[in-house]
Amino acid sequence: MARDRYGLQRWRAVRQPGTECSRVEEGGNGSSITRGRVAQRAPLLTRIGYSGVSQLFPLLATFILTPFLIARLGLDRFGIWSLALVLLATLTALDGGMIPSLARFFALYGARHDRASAGRLLVGSSALFLLLGVLAGVIALLLGSQIIGLASIPRPFQHDAVQAIRFLGPLLALALISDGVTALLQANQRFAPLAAVSACSAVGYVVTAMVLVAGGGGFGALIAALSVRYGVVIVIGLFIGGRHMRLSRPVMPDVAMRRDIWSFALPMQISGVVTFVAGETDALVIALLLPVRYVGLYSVGYQAAVALRSLPTYAFPPLLTRMTEVFATRGRDGAVAEFRVLGSQWLQAVLGYGAVATAAVGFGVRAWLGNGFAVSELVAVVLMAGFTLHVGITGMRTCFVRAVGRPGLETRYSVVAMIINVVLTVPLALFFGVTGVVVGTAVGLTGGSLYFVRLCGSAKLRERTPRPGFALVVLLVVALTIISEVPLAATGWHGLLPLLLACVPPLTALALIANHLRSEGDPGLSTSRRMGDGHSKADRLHVAGRRVCFAAARLITPVRE
Repeated sequence: MARDRYGLQRWRAVRQPGTECSRVEEGGNGSSITRGRVAQRAPLLTRIGYSGVSQLFPLLATFILTPFLIARLGLDRFGIWSLALVLLATLTALDGGMIPSLARFFALYGARHDRASAGRLLVGSSALFLLLGVLAGVIALLLGSQIIGLASIPRPFQHDAVQAIRFLGPLLALALISDGVTALLQANQRFAPLAAVSACSAVGYVVTAMVLVAGGGGFGALIAALSVRYGVVIVIGLFIGGRHMRLSRPVMPDVAMRRDIWSFALPMQISGVVTFVAGETDALVIALLLPVRYVGLYSVGYQAAVALRSLPTYAFPPLLTRMTEVFATRGRDGAVAEFRVLGSQWLQAVLGYGAVATAAVGFGVRAWLGNGFAVSELVAVVLMAGFTLHVGITGMRTCFVRAVGRPGLETRYSVVAMIINVVLTVPLALFFGVTGVVVGTAVGLTGGSLYFVRLCGSAKLRERTPRPGFALVVLLVVALTIISEVPLAATGWHGLLPLLLACVPPLTALALIANHLRSEGDPGLSTSRRMGDGHSKADRLHVAGRRVCFAAARLITPVRE
């Protein structure tokens, strides 16, 4: 097997040890493995749906816990807990690029039926994650007070903040190991079991947090609840994914395996750090320049916007797989042709969805928490507008450059977006507070996205211009959404039931947009037919789940006409 510097495989026409069939040179046709992968495209929408469900449960847990924690802890202590979660997210982003590398290598070993290598990789990565956790824990113990001193935290709450910081080490190790187990399930296409694992972990997290906090527990209770969440993923995930790995001597990766993994992981770490700095450091800037309660207000709006942004991104893994297969079988020209079809449909779907989500997200925050969170509403609206343009413009281009082996283009636009964000965020924060911070982020994302379009210009990646009727439909449904949300917002009624009612207008608007897009070609029908939706026993056994997932993924998945 030959491998280029970006980790794309070029399979030779020879039988590999431990495999059942041969693979052909990149750009070839007709191998049995290629035909097998084509046959597996039938449940594409199903995999997207289950992937979305697995990522939905943590978001639901956050939405349920946020108003409860604000009421029990107060806004200042909730802001401290939000800051601790931001620091945890920052540390998990500094994993050396291992998590995306695990997803790639687990998939490679699964295709070879090499369970022993998968076991060594899981053991070796878990040992590395434990080491990172110990290192982070030592730093937190030694410098926890100094780290807290950098933030604008009132003196009565500084002890609680130090307590939360000092447990970051164990939480980091648990979080990274759980992500590794998740990568094992995803790489072996165990999306349905993964959704069940995600549901169990979210329920355990919510129940543990509510019981312990209601009983008088503080940050220790929240730390215990978060540990339960990660522990459930690790234990149940290993039980389900055990069939895809085997422990054998030597239990650790050898030198050649470590070299391959690090050569892939280090570039991923650079891209990951750039992306994180561009989009995840707003809370740190707010904590340094503004009172800590604004971290909580920002966190509420950010969570709402990120939850809505995540829905289209559930389609990324299968779409990336599709683009990579086209490049491998039909070359660069075939990938360009595929982009022109999928990119046009992706752009329309994401822009329509994003316009409705931007119009509705502020009303959703008010229905969720009440009238005292105007700053959070504005944060959610501004970020959602920036996310919409970013995901719509870069989504399929990202799949293309990764598929054809040009991830450097993605890194370059990410660096530009980060520079714009950093240059604008601090001065805008000083003059306009939290609003200035998120405006800087939105402008940075948009500027970086437009630069990405320019970088990809040499490949002639151009989407078809949406028809005028599409823009008119979007404007009408956005107006309908706003008009329908105003009466409920005026009542001041908030809670779970008002939030569900606030979802009705945007869901209706999205149904109208979906109907308009289907009028140009039935996405669900064409996807089913063109991706080999057969009538095997496995398909018949999963027909109920597939129908649900088809409906969940219909809007966010572009398909060939």
